[in-house]
Amino acid sequence: MDIKIDFFTENFNEAIGAGIYQIDVCKGKDKHPKPLYIGESEKVLSRCADHLYELKKDPLYFGFDAETINDSGITLKFSLIETGTTARKRREKELIQKRKPLSQSLKSDWQKTQDEKVKALREFLYGCKEE
Repeated sequence: MDIKIDFFTENFNEAIGAGIYQIDVCKGKDKHPKPLYIGESEKVLSRCADHLYELKKDPLYFGFDAETINDSGITLKFSLIETGTTARKRREKELIQKRKPLSQSLKSDWQKTQDEKVKALREFLYGCKEE
């Protein structure tokens, strides 16, 4: 796994508690990031550390394949987008609908199938439509 990880560098202390977080993906310094995943948790830092563990164990967890997980030009950026405990689940679903993360189905907070995640991520990173 050679991708770069930016783990709450802008709001680490705030991410210790409850809130809604976003994992962005980008390739290179000039490309704008795209949401890969939006989630909510009572323990944001702990939950996101679990995400990293699952990603290391199985890159398909977020749609990475053997090539993309070893691309050192890719960065995953974890950030806190809202704090608090009130109506997190409802707000998370609203943000998923609005921001359209690459790995998530827009029907709920569920993830897409593995093939759909890989395809969406590769199309974003490399700009080519795969049939």
